[in-house]
Amino acid sequence: MLVDVLRCPRCERGGLRADRAGYICEQCSAGFPVIGGIPWLFRDPQGAAGEWRARLTLLLAELRADSTGIRATLSMPGLLPATRERLIRIADALDDHGLRLTRLLEPLDVHADTADRDTLRALRTRMPVSQGLTNYYVNIHRDWAWGDAENAASLDLLDAAGAESLAGLRVLVLGAGAGRLAYDLHRRHGPALTVAMDLNPLLLVVAREMYAGRALELHEFPLAPRGAADHAVLRTLQAPGAADDRLQLVAADAMCAPFRPGAFDAVITPWFIDIVEEPFPALAARINSLVADGGRWLNLGSVTFAFMGTQRMLQFSLGEALEIVQGAGFAPPAVREATLPYMQSPASRHARLESTVAWTARKISAVAPPETRGPPEWIVDATRPVPLTADLQSHARSTRVHAFMMSLVDGRRSLADIAQVLVEQRLMKPGDALPAARAFMLRMQEDAGRRINV
Repeated sequence: MLVDVLRCPRCERGGLRADRAGYICEQCSAGFPVIGGIPWLFRDPQGAAGEWRARLTLLLAELRADSTGIRATLSMPGLLPATRERLIRIADALDDHGLRLTRLLEPLDVHADTADRDTLRALRTRMPVSQGLTNYYVNIHRDWAWGDAENAASLDLLDAAGAESLAGLRVLVLGAGAGRLAYDLHRRHGPALTVAMDLNPLLLVVAREMYAGRALELHEFPLAPRGAADHAVLRTLQAPGAADDRLQLVAADAMCAPFRPGAFDAVITPWFIDIVEEPFPALAARINSLVADGGRWLNLGSVTFAFMGTQRMLQFSLGEALEIVQGAGFAPPAVREATLPYMQSPASRHARLESTVAWTARKISAVAPPETRGPPEWIVDATRPVPLTADLQSHARSTRVHAFMMSLVDGRRSLADIAQVLVEQRLMKPGDALPAARAFMLRMQEDAGRRINV
């Protein structure tokens, strides 16, 4: 059933057929593996696996560094017994957390000889900056441990907006995360096929375990713990029951979704449209291309478009967003708003209420989708030459300046000395060199201490 809706994300023409090792494009013969039981349908599947492997390696290194740093403080004089107990609890949990993540993500094949922490931090990855392994880690616990009331409220709001029965239909959940909404919709409405798609392997493997009816234990680390014991809480995650095989998981990028045009009777975007780093008009057109004629777009979540940064023009209000939906080939949406509980962990003081919007919009016409935003062919095919674009040349020049500046830090030179070198090398004027050197080194110091998104 899944292959009926799939299209090759590489050539965007051929259908995919199941193969012993995964999936094969019938047009271009590109192969796509199944990793950890989940179809890995990125345009560059090996590259995507390498990126997530690097992120996991870096995350494990960060966990070890955190644990080591905490244990180093245990020798400090004057520690309260309660403080010592709390620190030991956290360090032990961090060590155990790393082991559990390693086992859970074993299919990513992380080895001990993978590049070191500093190298990985320097190279980073090309995944969206808002999408790290642990960005939505708290959602895992909300979905499958303590969030039954929140999950039910979200499902009820989506239904109230007009999500009439999905029985017998083909449904796609974009940005499904740890998979609870897809699971609840599938159980309540009984679609012929529900595809839960996300690009985060940690969230997907948790969903895989839940859909199979297996229990899983993971630590929760609340942002604002209520008490000493709440700084690290080992939770048991489990679904109310196993899902049937019509609920399928797919690892892929929504900007290069591996599906045939019009493959789904309903596309659902839960807490998704305002965190994607693509202007909403383009995203709306992209969603239109996935919905069958007469099908529906169901949306749930906030409407803040915070990831547009300072681009005020793209920070749309709800009214503007609804106009954009209609401009993307949909009928006027049926809208409902409600204030719902949000991330109200029993172990955290950080719980809140969220003003939440749900809509259902029926597709009445097709619109041209935007170009695929997957990696270019010279990224996918490693044998092709890397084009020397103006942007890359500019970035290379600035990177060389950064490297030169850091090479001047030898433990003996002062900021004044470094500024003098900049003047001597004719890189800056005397009056500008010291302020620039001071600002650069302050930024480097802050970056060195900042935990990057993994």
